[in-house]
Amino acid sequence: MGKIYHIKKKSEEKRMRFTKYNSMNDILAYPNMEEYLKVFYSEYLLSMFPKEYYGEPLMLAQQFGKTPWEEPFSNIVDQLLDAVNLVLDINENKTRRCISLWNTGCDWNLEHNSAGEKEGVFLVACNEVQDREKKPAVIICPGGGYEAVCFSGEGTPVMHFMEAQGYRAFILKYRVKPAVYPAPQEDLAKAIRFVREHAEELGVDAGNVMTMGFSAGGHLCASEAALYNGIAKPDKICLGYPVISFVQEQHEGSAKNLTGGRRELRECLSVENMVTSDYPPTFAWTCADDDCVPPSNTSLIKEVLYQAGIPSEVHIYPTGNHGCALAFSKSAYPWSRAMIEFMK
Repeated sequence: MGKIYHIKKKSEEKRMRFTKYNSMNDILAYPNMEEYLKVFYSEYLLSMFPKEYYGEPLMLAQQFGKTPWEEPFSNIVDQLLDAVNLVLDINENKTRRCISLWNTGCDWNLEHNSAGEKEGVFLVACNEVQDREKKPAVIICPGGGYEAVCFSGEGTPVMHFMEAQGYRAFILKYRVKPAVYPAPQEDLAKAIRFVREHAEELGVDAGNVMTMGFSAGGHLCASEAALYNGIAKPDKICLGYPVISFVQEQHEGSAKNLTGGRRELRECLSVENMVTSDYPPTFAWTCADDDCVPPSNTSLIKEVLYQAGIPSEVHIYPTGNHGCALAFSKSAYPWSRAMIEFMK
C-alpha cells in the first residue's frame, strides 16, 4: 500500500490521512476499505473511477472531466477523501466513533452492517470532546429515498461544515429498506434522546438540538418532529430539498419504501397533514430545477408552516438540482449561511 500521510497535531500525536497524492489502489489496500465505502461513500460513485487510473494519484482526477450531473469530477474525489479519512478517524486516529444506538454499550462495526436491522443503526460522533463548552447540536440525516443513507455528499461534508460553525455535529445511519415505517422515525427519536441524555459528556446544550435532513432525510426529520414530543422532539429543524408529501407530486420511491406499499399510510405520513401549533421552528430550502423531488414539496411545507404560525424561513433557489447538499458550486450555496443566521 502507498504511503498514508501523517499530520502532527499540537499534542504531537500523529493522525493518519489519505490525500490526493494517494492512489485508488492505496485506498483500497486498507483492510476492508471497499466494504467501508459501501457504508460511508457509494458503490455507484466508486464505479465512476476509471480503473486504468487506479494506480495514479487522485490529483489527476481533473482529467476525468465532469460527472453525469455536470459537476467537476474533483468533487467526487473530495467526497471520497472525506469518506476514507472518516474511516481512518474511526479505526486509527480514534477521533470519531460510531455509537450503536440499539446495541447498548458497544460501537458499530462492519459485522453489524445491516440496512434494515437495529444493529445497523449508529450515530457518528466525536470520540472525545476536547473542550467542555456546551454547544448546540445537529443530527444530520442524509437522504437516499429510504433505500440508502448517502453519507458521501449529505453526511460527512455537512458534519465538517457544521462543526466549523460551532456545532456538535452527528450523522445518523438509520434503518432503510427493507425496514418500513416507523423504523427510521424510531431511530431518529432514539438519536435525539441519546444526545440529550449524554449532553454532558458530548459537550451539548440539551436545550438546543437541531435535526437536519436532505431529501428523504428531510422527510424523516419533518415527520419525526410531528410524531414525537418531550425529550425526543428537536428544538429546530433544517430541511434540504425535502420530501414532504406522499400524495401530492410525491417522490414515489421514498413513499413506497417507507410505507412498504401500504397506500393507507400515505395520507398520515404526508408532512403537510402533520404540522400543528407546537411544531419546531423550521428552515427549508430547495432548487427550482430539482428534477427528482418536485420543488412543490418545499412550497407546501412553507404554506402549512405559515398557516400553523410556526417561525420559519423558506428559500427556493434557481439552480442546484437535487442532491447538491452544501451547494458551493451552485446558486443555492447561500442556504447554509442563511440557515446559521436563522438558527441563532
